[in-house]
Amino acid sequence: MANDPFRAILFSGGAGSRLWPLSRRARPKQFQPLVGPDSLFQLMVRRLAGSFGLENIFVSTGEVYRDLVLELVPGLPVDNVLAEPEMRDTLAAVGYAVTVLNHRYPGSTIATLWGADHVIRRDGEFVACLQAAHTLARERNWVVKVDVRPTSPSSALGYIEYGEQRAMVDGRAVHAFVRQVEKPSLATALRLIEAGNYLWNTGYIVWTAEKILALYAEHAPEASAALLRIVQALEHQGPRARIGELYARIPKMSIDKGIFEHMGGDDMVVMPAELGWSDIGAWDVLRDELADSGTGHAVRGRYIPFSSSRNLIYAPEGKQVITIGVDNLIVVDTGDALLICPADKAQDVKTVVQHLERHLPDLL
Repeated sequence: MANDPFRAILFSGGAGSRLWPLSRRARPKQFQPLVGPDSLFQLMVRRLAGSFGLENIFVSTGEVYRDLVLELVPGLPVDNVLAEPEMRDTLAAVGYAVTVLNHRYPGSTIATLWGADHVIRRDGEFVACLQAAHTLARERNWVVKVDVRPTSPSSALGYIEYGEQRAMVDGRAVHAFVRQVEKPSLATALRLIEAGNYLWNTGYIVWTAEKILALYAEHAPEASAALLRIVQALEHQGPRARIGELYARIPKMSIDKGIFEHMGGDDMVVMPAELGWSDIGAWDVLRDELADSGTGHAVRGRYIPFSSSRNLIYAPEGKQVITIGVDNLIVVDTGDALLICPADKAQDVKTVVQHLERHLPDLL
C-alpha cells in the first residue's frame, strides 16, 4: 500500500430532515453534536485520520459548508474539501469528487463513504475492513462493499443480498453481490433478516478511480461526458463557473439508480462486518442509541419523569422538562421550534419539513 495510499472521500452533504428541528440548513445533523461533545462527522474524520492520515481524507459537501468543515476539522487541507458546485444527488457528487481526486492522484484506490452521520463502536474492525477492501479493490479490480448484519427489522434502511463466497482476505469472507433492496416494509425486512443472507447497506465502498469512471462511462454516459469535460477544465485551470456549468449537465439522480442497479456479482462483492454500527437517521434511532439502560430515556437537558419511560428529551440550557405518564415520546426544543411526537412517528418528521418548505421556510 506504500505506493497506493488509502484515500477516503467522506460524503457530508445530506440535509438530515428527519432530525429537524435540531438539523437545519445552516448546520445539518452530520455537523451537530448528537451523541456527545463532537459531531458524528468529526468522529468519522478522526477515526479515518488516525489510521490513514488527515492528508488522505477528503470531504465532499456543499459549497455553503466549506468553512464549517474547515472549522470542525482543524488541520484539514483546504483543498481536501471537495465542494460541489450545486447539490445534485449522489451520482453527480461521487462522479465529481472521484474525477477531481483522479486528476490530482491518477490511479488511486478510493473509499467512498456515506458515514458522516453514523455511529461505529468498533473502530479497529472498521479500519481493518477498509484495509482489506482496499487490497481486494486494487488487486482484483472489484467494487468492494463493507456492510453490516442487521440487528432488527427496519424500514428506514436499505438491504444488500449476498451470495456465494468469492474470496478470503485477512480472515474475512467476501461474497458475491446479488441485489439491493431499498427501504422495505417492516414485514419484508423481517423476512430478509430471517433469510440470513442480507445485510444493512452502510454506503461504505472501496474501488479504484479507474473502475468508478469506467462504470460511469458504461452505465451513465451523459454523466461521464460531463465529467470528461470537467477534467479538461481542471487541466486548463478553468474558472469555477465553467465547472459549475458542466456539473449541471450531470443527471440529478442517486448513484444507486445510475450505476449500482445495473451491476451484478461479477464486478461487485460484499464483505459482511461487525462494526457496532448505527445510522442516526431519525429521532427514534437516536433515542435507542443514547437510551439509559434503566429507564430507557435519552436526555440532553434537565428532565424529571413521572411514570414515564423510553422518552427522548432535547431541551435548551436552563429549561426544565417534566413528563407525567407518557412513554415513547420525542420532545425536541430548540428555542424557536418545539417538536413533540410518538417515537413510532419519528420517520414522519420529513413530511413536516416538506410542509415547512412551502409555508415556513425560515424554520429550516
